[in-house]
Amino acid sequence: MQGSDDAPRPSDNHPTETLNDPEGLRRHAEDRLRQRSTPTETSAPEDAVRLLHELLVHQIELEIQNEELRRAQAELEASKARYFDLYDLAPVGYLTLSEAWLIEEANLAAASLLDQPRAALVGQSLSNFIYPEDQDIHYRCRLALRSTKERQRCELRLMHADHQTLWVMVETSLAPQTTSGCPYWQSILIDITARKQGELALLEAQARLRLVTEIAELTFWEWNPKCDRISVASDGKPSPATPARGTPTRLAEWAEMLHPEDRPRILASIHAFVEDPQSANELQYRICDSDSGYRWLQTRLEATLNTAGQVDQLLLVHQDVTRRKASEDQAVRLAQHDPLTGLPARILLDQLAEHMIAGARRAGEQLAVLFFDLDRFKAINDLHGHDTGDQVLKAAASRLRATFREEDLVCRMGGDEFVVVLSRIRDADEAAHMARKVIAALSPPYDICGLQLKCTASLGISLFPRDGDTLGELLQRADIAMYQAKKVSPGHYQFVTAALNRQVEAARIMEQRLRQALEQRELCLVYQPLLNVDSGRVEGVEALLRWPQPEGTPIPPETFLPVAESIHLIHDLGHWVLREAFQQQVVWQQAGLSSMPISVNISTRQFYHPKFIDELTEICRETAADPQLLTLQMSQATLLENRDVSLQLLDKLKALGVKLVMDDFGLGCASLCELGDLPLDGLSINRVLVQRLHIAQSSPAILDTIIHLGRALALQVTAVGIESASDLSFIRERDCDWAQGYYLGEPMSGAEFVRWYQQRL
Repeated sequence: MQGSDDAPRPSDNHPTETLNDPEGLRRHAEDRLRQRSTPTETSAPEDAVRLLHELLVHQIELEIQNEELRRAQAELEASKARYFDLYDLAPVGYLTLSEAWLIEEANLAAASLLDQPRAALVGQSLSNFIYPEDQDIHYRCRLALRSTKERQRCELRLMHADHQTLWVMVETSLAPQTTSGCPYWQSILIDITARKQGELALLEAQARLRLVTEIAELTFWEWNPKCDRISVASDGKPSPATPARGTPTRLAEWAEMLHPEDRPRILASIHAFVEDPQSANELQYRICDSDSGYRWLQTRLEATLNTAGQVDQLLLVHQDVTRRKASEDQAVRLAQHDPLTGLPARILLDQLAEHMIAGARRAGEQLAVLFFDLDRFKAINDLHGHDTGDQVLKAAASRLRATFREEDLVCRMGGDEFVVVLSRIRDADEAAHMARKVIAALSPPYDICGLQLKCTASLGISLFPRDGDTLGELLQRADIAMYQAKKVSPGHYQFVTAALNRQVEAARIMEQRLRQALEQRELCLVYQPLLNVDSGRVEGVEALLRWPQPEGTPIPPETFLPVAESIHLIHDLGHWVLREAFQQQVVWQQAGLSSMPISVNISTRQFYHPKFIDELTEICRETAADPQLLTLQMSQATLLENRDVSLQLLDKLKALGVKLVMDDFGLGCASLCELGDLPLDGLSINRVLVQRLHIAQSSPAILDTIIHLGRALALQVTAVGIESASDLSFIRERDCDWAQGYYLGEPMSGAEFVRWYQQRL
């Protein structure tokens, strides 16, 4: 028998669903065999013919089944392709989240809503993109979903890199378990920005309506521009906004009541509004109250348009704002002047100094900026109290007023810092002469409540235009010059020099690069192991901040951290470090390192920041990290700077479960009494003491003392800077608890640490 390639296939002529039936499959195979076969005579035995027939039928049955399998596979692939097209091109955002709430998949719409490439979203938490004010909403939604396993919905704001606010409705549900048995979450993100904007517009309209209905002291006028007639649109009762001379009947009559300085501006605004009702419709002006006085009125203009779009009637809503203006003026005066000394404050310095600089620039003249503070003022405050310190500041301000000319600007910046802007100086010698006068005026003792208190002044001097073109530049350079003067001796002055200018420029460039690095996530954390001295077990890691560079040489922390401190970026930097460390902890948990403690260094500014505890708590919530696995390391200076506040903060941190360690112990001047009062868990010995172990004869004795002190106070003692076997042997003999150093393990990335850790198992 020969098969024919052109023969029709029986499976094409019969419904495919019957092929699941063995008898139907047999019939289809028999049909196809008959179409392929050509009748021939044969002398073969009947059993052989029947056997051959059965084999051919079975072969064709297999062919038919294979064809159907291939067709079903093709249909399945087409169905999957349609599903993925629907998923990727859906008009709403879809996210697949791991059990730890980290993004595993995102469609195109979700990537657009989160303003990130799809690949960059993988491994991130959705919380990273949510407004801080809305984090608690998202957290409660997650808690409810975990507890009830029922679909949860909430409305949140997302942050974009361009500071655009995007409202989304997030609907999250528990997805079926994967083949690995791990549950995961599915979230749908729907853009509701337009709806929210509509709701806000409606609320604003309702607020305006309530305002109109609640105003009992407003006067409503209607003015017809065509016939120039004013009529009272309200109930006719006089209000504080009613002119003392009564309601005028024409616009010119009303204009005569206005203050001469305001009249041209107000009339021009009204006529402009008649021509274009979209122009400004809020007016403030003075109106005659009596023969000698004026009141302040605020008038709102609303137009009634005819079919041609022209103004038919103008509604003028008047309100007396005299008291409000007086309060505003008083608030401005208070804001512009220091309440303690009466000197101009920073806000007025910014305004007046820029005018002085602009005038000097036009006239080709020089200005000098003197930046100074009172030496030993902090000691006076600490020894005699803030009230005494305030009296010294008031007396110093009085002396300064008597020292300078009226055209000079004397300001208090805050604390014991003052700034003087000298106008129209001839040269640097004149500025130096005035600096000497300041030192002479402030040096005599201050007689405060029978005390003779003495404090001198150290000054930094910058010149316009030589040292800067703006007030900010001049202040910054004078500030640095002042600290240079202090290094020489209190009671001196120092001009800005070329070297100082280079230092300022380098700091400015570093500031720009550091801000950019934080925004563009150029910084990273590395992790150095902390080992148990006796067992060699890894007890945790210390998170260390690094700033890699494209050229390969990273910028060391000792270079950029002081800059971050000086520009008040250290708090944001510390916040980022904590969040990054917690997120790494979550990643390690997923990799099997379920309880790896992390130590993080905290700066003084971050520790005393009023929102530090709240932000730390929030980061724990967002990352689902365990605060009991966190150790905060703080220097002696940080912990003892403000003992009362420090104790309160430490108690709050302990209540969270956070462990606390005094860092760099052994080089400062910590009081042993105060050390015993602090609720610490450990001490970290400064690496310098360990490195001097084989150099200075006193170092072993000092280390012995610190270790025994720690054990006596039930504190865990960590030796930092272990670089050799002999270092490790020394601290092991002294029963030191933990150790850290390049000999035991170098700083490494999160992924490298996992491999390093697993190799030790």
